[in-house]
Amino acid sequence: MVKIHFNQKLLPMKFNYFFFYGCIGPMYGFLPTIAKQLGYSITTYGVTMTFMSMISMVFSLVAGIIVDRFRVKKTLFFTATLLLGVISFFFMFVPKVPLEIGMDMKCNSEIILIVHADNVQQNTYNTTLFNHEKNDELITCKLICQNTMFGDHHQINKLNNQSHFSDYWMTTTKYIKNINEEIGVTLKLKDMELTENSYVFHLSSIQMNGTEIPLTCKYNLNTFCHITSCSNEAIIHVATITTYRGNVLYLHQFWIFFLILSTSCACIVISVTLQSPICLDLLEDKPEDFGKQKCWSSFGWGFFSIFIGWLVDWFSINKKEKEYSPVFYSCILLTICNLFVINKIKVVETKKPEKQWKNIYGLLSKHYVIAFYIWSIFNTFLHAIVTHFLFWYMEDLVVVNNDYSQRAWIKTLQGLAQGIQCFGGEIPFYFCSGWIIRKMGHINCMALVLGSMAIRLYLYTVIWNPAWIIAIELLNGVSYALAVSVKMSYAKIMSPEDATYTIIGILAFFDCIGESLASLLGGFLFQSYGGVWSFRFFAYSSAFMCFLNILSNRFGLTKDLANCNFVPVSMIENSKDDDVVNEN
Repeated sequence: MVKIHFNQKLLPMKFNYFFFYGCIGPMYGFLPTIAKQLGYSITTYGVTMTFMSMISMVFSLVAGIIVDRFRVKKTLFFTATLLLGVISFFFMFVPKVPLEIGMDMKCNSEIILIVHADNVQQNTYNTTLFNHEKNDELITCKLICQNTMFGDHHQINKLNNQSHFSDYWMTTTKYIKNINEEIGVTLKLKDMELTENSYVFHLSSIQMNGTEIPLTCKYNLNTFCHITSCSNEAIIHVATITTYRGNVLYLHQFWIFFLILSTSCACIVISVTLQSPICLDLLEDKPEDFGKQKCWSSFGWGFFSIFIGWLVDWFSINKKEKEYSPVFYSCILLTICNLFVINKIKVVETKKPEKQWKNIYGLLSKHYVIAFYIWSIFNTFLHAIVTHFLFWYMEDLVVVNNDYSQRAWIKTLQGLAQGIQCFGGEIPFYFCSGWIIRKMGHINCMALVLGSMAIRLYLYTVIWNPAWIIAIELLNGVSYALAVSVKMSYAKIMSPEDATYTIIGILAFFDCIGESLASLLGGFLFQSYGGVWSFRFFAYSSAFMCFLNILSNRFGLTKDLANCNFVPVSMIENSKDDDVVNEN
C-alpha cells in the first residue's frame, strides 16, 4: 500500500493558498472585461491599473517594513483578508458610466447612418436584429447632430446657394457646434447593409426644421449624431456606444469604481506580501520547495476560474450583459473559509534588530542583486500584459469571427484558459520547480522564463480562433510558475534572516513598478495598434531581454546562489539578537 506523507504544519498554508487565490482568481481575471462592460475604454482601464499598481507599490513596501518592525504579521494578514471579502460585496453595486446613444451620419453621394462594429455589444439581441426578416416597415428616429467644420469661411459662403444636404447643413449651422433642433429620419430594415466592420442604414427620407431635404450630396460631410428617440428599440440598443468617450474624471461612477478597486488591490498586495514569506518561514531551510506550497494557489485559481466562468455564462443566458455576481459571491464565501484557515497557521514573529537597514543597504548595492531586481521588474511587466489584456484580446477575436456560440460562452472559454494556466502549466512546474532550480540554477531559469514568455506572446498573434489560447496557456508553467519559484527562493537565500520580509516587500515594490508600466504602456499600444502588433512587440522585447540575461550571466554580472550556502556575514552577526516568538 502506498502511504502519502505530508507535513501537517504546512497544511493550513496550503489551504490558505487555495482559498485566497480561488477568491481573487475569477475577480482579478475577469476584471478587464468587467471594466469593459461598465463602459471604460482599454486606455482608461490601463491608466487606472497603473494607479492601482502605484497603490500596491506603496502598500507592499509598507507592509514588509511594518511586520519586520512590529509583531503583527498574523493580525495584518487576517485584517487584509477580511477587508478583501467586505470589498467584494460592494463591488457588485459599482454603477456603469453614462453611455451615448448615437451613430455617424455620412454625406457623400447619399446620406447614410453608420454604426461601427467596435461600438456594438455582441450578444443575442444584436444577432436577432441583423437576422430580422427585412420588411417594408418604416422606422422613424430623431437625431441631434454635432457640426463638423471643414473648409474656410469663403468656401462656406460659396456653398450657401446650393440645394444639396451638405450645403443646407453648412448654411444652418455655420460656426455653431451643436444643433438644438432635431433632425427627423426615416429608414427601413430591408435597406440596412452589413459590411465587414460596420452596419450601414440607408435613409428613406430626412427632415430638418420641418423641411424635407434631398438624399443626395455634392460635398462630403461626416458627423456624429445622438439619437433622442426611435420607433425601433433594437436600433437604440445597437447604437448605444459601449465605451465612454468623455473625461471619466468628472464622473462619480468612475470614482466609486476607483475607490473600491484601489482598496481591494491594497488588501491583495498586503496579503500576498505577507503570505509568501510566512510560507518560507514554515519551510525553514528548504526555500526551493516553495513551489510545492504555491501550487495550491493554482488549484484554487484554476478550479474557481473554470467554475465561476461557467456560472457567469449560465446566469447570463438571455440577458443583454454578462452577470458577474457569482464572481463576488464566491469571493465572500471563500474569504470566510480563509479566515478560519489563517487562525490555524503558525506564524513566526521576529523583532527587527538595530542594524537591519545597514544590512539591507549593503545587499542592495551588489550588482547581482540589482540584476535580479531588473529581471523581476521585466518578468512582472510581461505577465501583467497577459493578465490585463489577454481577455480583452479574446473578446476582440470573437467580435471579428462574429461567432454567436463563442459570444454566449466566452466567460467559460476564458475560465478554461485560466484553468489550463493553472492545472496544465503552473501546478506541474510549481511541484517540480525545486528540482529544476537545483539542476539548472537560478540564472539559467531566469533566461528560460523570458524565452518561454517570448514564444507565448508571439503565438497569441498567429491564431484566429480564441479557443487556441487554451493550448498556448500551457506555457504559463514555465513563464510564470517557474518565475515565481525562482523569485521567492532567490530572495530568501540572498536576504539576511532578520530582513526577509523587508527584502520581499522591496521585491513586491519593484514588481508593482513593472505592473504599472505594463498597464500604462499596454493600454496605449492596444488602443493605438491593436492586440496583434502589441503582443508581437512585447514578444520581441522578451526575446531581447532573454538574450541580455544570457550575456550578463556570461560576463559575471549575475550570481547563481542555488548551489552555494550564501549567508551574509551581517546575518550571522545579528542572528544572536533576534527575538523569536511562535504564535499559534
